[in-house]
Amino acid sequence: MTNRSKAILFAAVVGAGLTGWWAVESLTAAGPGSSKTGLGAAAAEFAALEQDIVFYERRAANDTLSATDRAKLAALYLQRARETGDYSDVLRAETLARRSLALRTAHNVATNMILANSLVEQHRFAEAREIAQLLVQQSRGDPDFDHYLALLGEVSLEAGDYDGARAAFDSLSAESRGMLGIAPRIARWLEVQGSNDAARRLILRTIALADSTPHLKREHAAWFRLRLADIEMRNGRLRGAGEALDAASAILPGDYRILAAQTRLAALKNDWRQAVKLGDSTIALVPDPATLGIIGEAHASLGDSVKAEEYYRTMEVAVSGQPGAFHRATGLFLLDHGRDAAVIEAKAREELGTRPDVYGYDLLAWALHKQGKNMEARAAMSRALRMGTRDGVLFYHAGMVERALGDNPRAQYYLTRALAVNPSFDPLHPRAAKATLDSLKRT
Repeated sequence: MTNRSKAILFAAVVGAGLTGWWAVESLTAAGPGSSKTGLGAAAAEFAALEQDIVFYERRAANDTLSATDRAKLAALYLQRARETGDYSDVLRAETLARRSLALRTAHNVATNMILANSLVEQHRFAEAREIAQLLVQQSRGDPDFDHYLALLGEVSLEAGDYDGARAAFDSLSAESRGMLGIAPRIARWLEVQGSNDAARRLILRTIALADSTPHLKREHAAWFRLRLADIEMRNGRLRGAGEALDAASAILPGDYRILAAQTRLAALKNDWRQAVKLGDSTIALVPDPATLGIIGEAHASLGDSVKAEEYYRTMEVAVSGQPGAFHRATGLFLLDHGRDAAVIEAKAREELGTRPDVYGYDLLAWALHKQGKNMEARAAMSRALRMGTRDGVLFYHAGMVERALGDNPRAQYYLTRALAVNPSFDPLHPRAAKATLDSLKRT
């Protein structure tokens, strides 16, 4: 396992909206006592995972024709990948799922879901969508049919196929909408449509259900809190985000995803020393490019420009030449620091060819703006805002593009909306938004 492969998986997990984590057969498979908190219990559960992997590796080696063993092992590899950041486990999961399906298609439908989830982790959404569509077509009447529909909704959403996402989510039965493996996907759909409060309420109900579910895996129990923290940060509720992350950390201590979110929260609070401390703990586990950027920004804010530049350069090395998904958060960071605008524009255009979602258009718009191509940026921003997504970053970008074009009323409108939706949408940009608004009011 290499640091580079860990960074790739980290970016894939975050970039996928934190929703592509569910294999139907493994949601509540933890052993007795899994609801306890603490480092020892988390370590015991991970040790059990490792033992299961060894067990099924031996079974698969001894029985070269067992589709079931390969499917189970693929699901276990996916779980370990999420918990360790090991991208090679994602690739193993994909390979084993494909082998399982090659050995047997009858009575092996759920393996398609494992395969689709492995592709989601790699940001191969178009391929995952094809599999999900096949699942839905072939599985009517299956007890897990609504899980397949929710998967189709998720991958369609992430691929930018919003009509497909709407059709899938609208087809879900009423009783399935609150299920642990389905509700987070619906919440993400609600966010993209601008229904942030409804998404938050749904996640809170899901946490309550998770807390009453026997033998829920610790990773899943912690993840619901991590998902809540993400929503809270997106909407400026930093205290609520901190409480959710503290709860997640108590369930799964030392998890790199939780540490990264805590680093982000510290930066949003402008608690730069804490951001450095937490960020260094994160990258000791996984060299997440976004966290490297935050640490650099923290050092810059603390007055150490030399140290900041070291982290910026390390971040660029961490993402250079990587296979797999383009890292949008890193792209925005580089643009904000005057780096690689033309390169990021090209990468954004390439990705939009297969993934024309709102955040892809936002990245393109910001890259165009940074090169002074503001008429093109305005057109891209209109595509980024087309779903009514209520995100402070999107509104800030739209406002700055309009300011550059000299349309002061529209600039004021979008910048005001950015701060209203989330006064802490970024560690630094809210100050720029306020300063721009002040200057607009004086003109």
